[in-house]
Amino acid sequence: SDAERATVRASAAATDNVGLFFGEDVFMAFGAVLLIQGFYARNDIVLEPLAISLWALPTAIAAFVIHALRVRLLQRRLERERKRANGAADAAP
Repeated sequence: SDAERATVRASAAATDNVGLFFGEDVFMAFGAVLLIQGFYARNDIVLEPLAISLWALPTAIAAFVIHALRVRLLQRRLERERKRANGAADAAP
């Protein structure tokens, strides 16, 4: 249905956003890591990009687990709704 399609599209967009937002600091090549390093360097705090990435790892893992659970719950809800809709269609005269 159109509502189901919109829900799946919104979930896909949210998944993409969560992955990019929480996952980008794990990779040293992204500008965010260099921005963080530059900010600390201006305040005379020396940090290596690898250290920044390692500190971002627990947050990225937590975001992955939480969002994976959200996607699984969405999948279960859509399956229930689909079964309910099919059952109502079968019961109709």
